[in-house]
Amino acid sequence: MARLDILTYGFAFISDQGTFGFSSISLITQGYRKILIDTGPASRRQLLYKALESKNLSPEDIDTVILTHLHWDHCQNTDLFTNARILLHPRELDYARNPNAGDVNAAWYIAAMMDKMKAEPVSEGDSVADGISIIDTPGHTKGHISVVVEIDGETATVTGDALPDTGTIARGVPYNVFWDMKDARESVEKILDTSKIFYPGHDRPFRIEGQTTTHLHGPSQIEVVDSNEGGHATALAYRVDSHRRVNHDPVQKE
Repeated sequence: MARLDILTYGFAFISDQGTFGFSSISLITQGYRKILIDTGPASRRQLLYKALESKNLSPEDIDTVILTHLHWDHCQNTDLFTNARILLHPRELDYARNPNAGDVNAAWYIAAMMDKMKAEPVSEGDSVADGISIIDTPGHTKGHISVVVEIDGETATVTGDALPDTGTIARGVPYNVFWDMKDARESVEKILDTSKIFYPGHDRPFRIEGQTTTHLHGPSQIEVVDSNEGGHATALAYRVDSHRRVNHDPVQKE
């Protein structure tokens, strides 16, 4: 039986200075197998080290890394896992090796690094281990995948940015679509058909029962720190909107 833990929780903040790339990193433990789903941005590298240490693990103990997609906020720490097989969709890798001009999210440098790592293609229906399988969930990106896991007699789906937050359920699409809106909508429907428990890319894990959505665990707040030792501190304004605008920028098709 597999165990699914969150090493770093995802958040979905926007600011007038740019977006925050705080994505979730999930760890599946099945017997001796240690499987990581996404590796997060470089800005959270130390946090990832500490999270692994809390499980008495080091990067060398991870035997498999599954990358839902090759956006920088989900894959920049992949180089740490030198002993691991790196699993990702071939369409995702092919695109990231030669992204369209203006695509600032595609991590082409990670794609180039794959030639030196144990990169293997996976797609719909592939089994990573007993009770752990891949489904294709394009839309957010061209070759996005999600991971379906059997845990304690239930099915959970690690969704990446195909279903990045609970708001996706009401919207019907993720808040960023860089490939295809129709594919994105169909992927959300497909994910919601797989299970009742979801581990999204930029939100806390949640369960859906009928019309009720309940977060399972994880922090509901973060701390932001500045200092005034230079004579001043930057003020922060926090606004909560009732809806999040969908950013439809099909840059991967241009």
